[in-house]
Amino acid sequence: MDELKILRDAWGDADAPSQSAHAQARATLLARAGGQTQASRRRRRGFRLPRIGVRLAMVGALAAAIAAGVTVVQNSGGTDKDGRPRSMLPGIPAGPVANAAEALDRAAAAADSRPFTPPRPDQWIYIELRIRTTAKESGVATGGPYRTIVRRSWERGDGKKSARVENGQVKIFNEFSRTVPPSDYPSLAALPTDPDALLRWVDAQNGAKPGSEGAYQFDFETLNVILRENLLPPRTEAAIFRAMKKIPGVVLVDNSADAAGRPAIALGRIAEGWLHEEVMLDPKTYAYLGERAISIKGHTSRGAGDDPTAAVTYVKKGVLQNLTVRTGAGIVDEPGRRTS
Repeated sequence: MDELKILRDAWGDADAPSQSAHAQARATLLARAGGQTQASRRRRRGFRLPRIGVRLAMVGALAAAIAAGVTVVQNSGGTDKDGRPRSMLPGIPAGPVANAAEALDRAAAAADSRPFTPPRPDQWIYIELRIRTTAKESGVATGGPYRTIVRRSWERGDGKKSARVENGQVKIFNEFSRTVPPSDYPSLAALPTDPDALLRWVDAQNGAKPGSEGAYQFDFETLNVILRENLLPPRTEAAIFRAMKKIPGVVLVDNSADAAGRPAIALGRIAEGWLHEEVMLDPKTYAYLGERAISIKGHTSRGAGDDPTAAVTYVKKGVLQNLTVRTGAGIVDEPGRRTS
């Protein structure tokens, strides 16, 4: 499998996001461990791959790298006068990381040390995502065609307004709608900063049974959504990395790159036995970069839900399912403004 060719072939010119894509991006996060009843009134949040169980759009590792197991990714700030690696970040070791736990420890330390000024209540948090996934309205990717969605959104600092681009125009929404996980800054800033408490909070969001495989995957996916969709206080971001470290099955994959061709530390775990989902971090600063999902074995998938009459699709090993890069994040004074 030529991983670089997969990435080149998957990425193309951006298409304007459709209304259905917008609705999908603001709707269901996932209904996994513990399930979700039809009576649930909480709005699930996060762009979702068209049919992969019922899950949010995540990231996947390269199958060959997964088979290899561990990992070496270089955090290079150059070398000192004696030829030893020099750290890019004070207090964080330089040189390669040997496993997922070490990478997440460094990411947490880097987050803790990052300067941050919280948004004022009247300011807006801007997030831009470039999402590459199947061109089908629903269903898994079978190798193409793909489509690219560029999603730009704003959340006001007080959590009472949001905005997004529709038909080329910025549309402001004045209603406040609680999401799972939360999308408003006040709620995010109030999340537990103890990693064990944070994992208990995540489990409670979906009624997941702690210690089950479904709970572990729900934890990993939910924490990724929070990283992807928001600009977080340093202590909250650090807690997410420390909580990910506690989730069984999270591994570090070497020789990975994000969709923009930048080198990345890739951390992920296997979902439903056939899909590897992965979070990607900058190997120098440990900042969040994006996510990818790829099939690691052949898989037969049905349409929406488990309807026995739904169309059956066979997915081959090594097929890219989703590629997401966060291309913008910052605090601005009004919706419509973008950071560089």
